[in-house]
Amino acid sequence: MTSATTPVSRTWVLRRRICIATILVCLPYTLLKVAWLSGWSVGASTEGFTDTTRVANGVTAGLDLAAIVLAIAFVAGWGRRIPAFLMAFPAWIATGLLAPVAMGFLIGTPLQLATGGGNPFTGDEVLSPWVFGIVYGGFVLQAALLLPGFVLHARERWPVVTGGGLAAGGAGATQVLQLVLGWFLIVAAVAFAGLQLSWAIQGGGSHPDPNTPTRTMFAGAALAAVAAAVATGGLLRGGSLTRMRLVLIWLGSGITFTNVLNESLRNVATEAGGWGASSASAGEKTLFLFILLGTLGGAIGGAMRLVEEERGSTDVARRVTLSS
Repeated sequence: MTSATTPVSRTWVLRRRICIATILVCLPYTLLKVAWLSGWSVGASTEGFTDTTRVANGVTAGLDLAAIVLAIAFVAGWGRRIPAFLMAFPAWIATGLLAPVAMGFLIGTPLQLATGGGNPFTGDEVLSPWVFGIVYGGFVLQAALLLPGFVLHARERWPVVTGGGLAAGGAGATQVLQLVLGWFLIVAAVAFAGLQLSWAIQGGGSHPDPNTPTRTMFAGAALAAVAAAVATGGLLRGGSLTRMRLVLIWLGSGITFTNVLNESLRNVATEAGGWGASSASAGEKTLFLFILLGTLGGAIGGAMRLVEEERGSTDVARRVTLSS
């Protein structure tokens, strides 16, 4: 009896610890944003506070609060009663937002220090150096905690999908539509990868003169998008939904969608030439729209595949039961 329940107990303890740790690492960033929204310009110059940046601070504070709620939902009993879309979509967005920052911080910062480029987080005309540590360090820790927390939740809730999918027939009745939407994702991911590589070389978007961590972030995002396109191509050729394909598509599509959405929102909400504004050209802004639509379509097709995989496993189990 003890040996049968011990793994479950250990998993539950791990999930609870991840939840608590996620809340703790989210609090400094959230409190900093609340301070700024309250008019306390701690760690920032008053010139950096405009109506646009206040709205942006409100949105990002809301996102961090959402991350806290999501972390709790991963372990709470009521989390399993939340519709799958309302759990998976925020986790997908969080993956896309946090993974590139973690790559840039963990790989790009040592590269810049090693090549004599100096400390990339020494502050600027608006923010103090310690603010960069709280913000980017917090993002890295959130990525290291939220994503495993979601994986443990998903393994319990969707065991077939996270276990490697069905050996055959996983596409189900919506296979033709999945095929069309999958090609949308491939085209969008390749276009995004080309754009990110261009920015990694010469700068662009909201980083016209990127430092080494930012260039690393762009290059990592491009690599993730290409990997997602390759993995999607394997599925479209009749391959099974292996764990590796699932991870690559999840990561690459999430990064593609959230990065382009972020740049698009900057174009809409920030004045040209203002702090944090995007320097994207008219052609790039048009490309953003096509990438967003293509990635969203691909995500819908991917969701169909996940539903079909779980449904297919239920049908197989029912046939086995009837035959016995």
